[in-house]
Amino acid sequence: MVEILILYILSKYDATIYKVRKLIEEKFFMFANPSLGTVNPALKRLEGLSCVEFESKMTDGGMLSKTYKITPFGMKYLKNAILSFEFKNKSNILSNVSILLCVSDILEEDEKKELYKTLLNHLLLLKKGMEDAISNPYNMYEPLQKDVIKKELTAVNGLIEVFQ
Repeated sequence: MVEILILYILSKYDATIYKVRKLIEEKFFMFANPSLGTVNPALKRLEGLSCVEFESKMTDGGMLSKTYKITPFGMKYLKNAILSFEFKNKSNILSNVSILLCVSDILEEDEKKELYKTLLNHLLLLKKGMEDAISNPYNMYEPLQKDVIKKELTAVNGLIEVFQ
């Protein structure tokens, strides 16, 4: 997901690694907050894939600074990464769906429809799993555990409403 966030930010602004991290923090603070130790290797991977390129400049303080920008291939890569995102961890579905919705503005209308259908399907599956977990008497959840699941279920239902 961090590569999607980086490429999305660079699709809007040319930025240094520090600015990329700050913009991700500002725009996606409720869903993701990657450290420089996460952003830097991801930028290097993206550079190796020719998704981003940089220009080196000397700052006023005499330090060498790299300003990154997305390449045309990087834009295609970003769109493909959004459309083919794999939901591997159920515990991250809510934040991943939220992020993908927030970055979907770079997609064409037909691509958005495809993405929204996929996201809705993942949310409906998550909702069903949560409802089954709560109603299954063999799960033996404590009341507090059930309350937490119900609260998360409310969040899932809220995101489902976005699509209706």
